[in-house]
Amino acid sequence: MPIVGGHPEAGVRIVLDRPRDGGPPWRYEGAVLTPTQRFGVTAVVAAGGEVSVELEGDPPRDLPLRVKTMIRAAHKHARDEAATAPPPPPRQIHRWRA
Repeated sequence: MPIVGGHPEAGVRIVLDRPRDGGPPWRYEGAVLTPTQRFGVTAVVAAGGEVSVELEGDPPRDLPLRVKTMIRAAHKHARDEAATAPPPPPRQIHRWRA
């Protein structure tokens, strides 16, 4: 059953999309949701997997690093599962971490 909903009961949920065309670098836009807050986010993933993240508003100090780590993991999983040349990172990243 897929995870559906807005704010998580605990932890952090990211919901990001990137255009089908373009990249590298790949530019994602979306939202970061905590149990009580929502932040707009822009992230850029370079060809080598380096990730930069910008959150809108006044996020908790550790949140940008948590989001960056989640995006890096999604990129790494896509790369590790490829049988041949590294594919582009996923078009959508929807992840949750406690």
